[in-house]
Amino acid sequence: MTKASDCRLHSRSLHQATGRTVHRKQLWKSNVGLLFDHRAELDNPMIFRLSHPLDIDPAGRTLLDIEESAQLVRRTSAALHAAGIRGGDRVAVFKDNHFDCLLLAAAACRIGAVPVMLSGLLPDEAVRALLRRVEPKLLVSDQQRLASEGNEASPLSALVEQTLCLDKEIPQALTLADLDGADEPPPAPRANDELMMLTHTSGTTGIPKLIMYTPDKLQGQMARLECRHLPPITYRRDDTVAVFLPYVHARSFTWIYSVLTLSPAKVLLMSDNDPEIVGPLFREHQPTVIEALPIDYDRMEELAEERRSNAFSSVRMFISNFDAVHWSRVRTFLNASRHRFPLWRDGYGQSETGGLGMTFITRRRANKRRDQEPGPRTVGRPMPTFVQIKVVDPRTFRPVPNGTPGLVFARTRARCIGYFGEPERWNEKAVGEWWNTGDIGIKTRTGKVKVLDREVNYTPGISCIELEDVLVDYLPKKHDVALLAVSDGPPVPVVAAPDGRLDQGQWRRAVRGLPELAEPIVIDIEDMPRTGTGKIRREELRRRYLGGAEGPGTGSWT
Repeated sequence: MTKASDCRLHSRSLHQATGRTVHRKQLWKSNVGLLFDHRAELDNPMIFRLSHPLDIDPAGRTLLDIEESAQLVRRTSAALHAAGIRGGDRVAVFKDNHFDCLLLAAAACRIGAVPVMLSGLLPDEAVRALLRRVEPKLLVSDQQRLASEGNEASPLSALVEQTLCLDKEIPQALTLADLDGADEPPPAPRANDELMMLTHTSGTTGIPKLIMYTPDKLQGQMARLECRHLPPITYRRDDTVAVFLPYVHARSFTWIYSVLTLSPAKVLLMSDNDPEIVGPLFREHQPTVIEALPIDYDRMEELAEERRSNAFSSVRMFISNFDAVHWSRVRTFLNASRHRFPLWRDGYGQSETGGLGMTFITRRRANKRRDQEPGPRTVGRPMPTFVQIKVVDPRTFRPVPNGTPGLVFARTRARCIGYFGEPERWNEKAVGEWWNTGDIGIKTRTGKVKVLDREVNYTPGISCIELEDVLVDYLPKKHDVALLAVSDGPPVPVVAAPDGRLDQGQWRRAVRGLPELAEPIVIDIEDMPRTGTGKIRREELRRRYLGGAEGPGTGSWT
């Protein structure tokens, strides 16, 4: 059977309800292993522009169209099959962050294997714990990570049946050259209710959890919501989209559905936020939409402040996920755009639930000082017909009145099915059909949701997240602040400053008029402990600088 007829066969089998081959508006129905094939059948070609070549592409290209991307998925699925991978086998992907992480997952899903997506920035201890938990049949990695043995004598390859090294030849590991040229197996995607993929949580409090996604949850619910055409807040056909994503995260999978459905003209796939790389690329290709993590915006802030040859002048929408971006940084980027009405789109959600809400910040609003805005920050309204949110008492789980702080609970059809190997941790957060986000927030009379803090770091009467935003707004550039709530006194500020030095006069001016804070602990900006997505590891700060002193919260739902 030819590849084209093979693709049409599976398109029909996946869409028996419609009785026809997939159309653009139905791409969300496609299994991720067949998504690129289905998109290649449609018109209006798209171009992916890579910041550097993919590890799985022997041609070393930096430009790929949809058909070439589909060919890479098929070729990689053949290589995995030749390595002995079959339906239900787990394949761990642990490599440098780039678009081929997503393509490797698609290749595994195409033949019914279960990709286990691990950030290349995970510490050695966490990687080993997760590999032991999932017992993968194959580990796909690179020389840098396979050669790093941490404090243990055994290499990572000792924890798995087989290892595939993508960029170098190392002992006892397969290479893509060993597997190249194998026959492409017929697609055999997982059923809608079967485990399709595992990704991990951020790990801010220790070893990450592994979230279980089925086709129904990832593509049928999360991705379907992403694929709606809602101008001006979604992609347009004439957009040049630049993305900085952790390509092992579920967010990158819902994103690829949306970008293939909405078909912007060009997509810049970024795996590096170095201004020396970003600047020339953005000046040449002039993105109109940028999605990035807070840590990426932080690294690019000086680039946004350049008045000559501004790399962000054409941006009409900035998108942020994973964590809140400081208000001063939002202001910098919106002011860098020369678009008449640029927007900042902030998403609220969790890996276990997908998107729960979003909010928008205009340039006019961002140019107010943070303490001139009524805090705490709004994270959005529940998505109509798809998400419900309620705020409950942390002790009784009974709803509290509007405007009263409590635990934020969400109900969504996109909620995943569990934590792999840790059902007890899942059961702590799943309350019937509701999901305990672990956030303390309030719900306003008009339905807006405002987040005060994570429950583990919450002190009644104040919002550490809000105070951090105000402090960073008044401190000089390149300063960051984490407030650690304690049970027997005011919050303790940990201030990360260049060279570990804080001007006391500037600090006194920044805290003027704020609730009482303890004396600051000052550290070098490079010493702020963060996860792979840039989130501050507050419990690690507490261990280092407060002797492990307990916070006021229970920490039961982190």
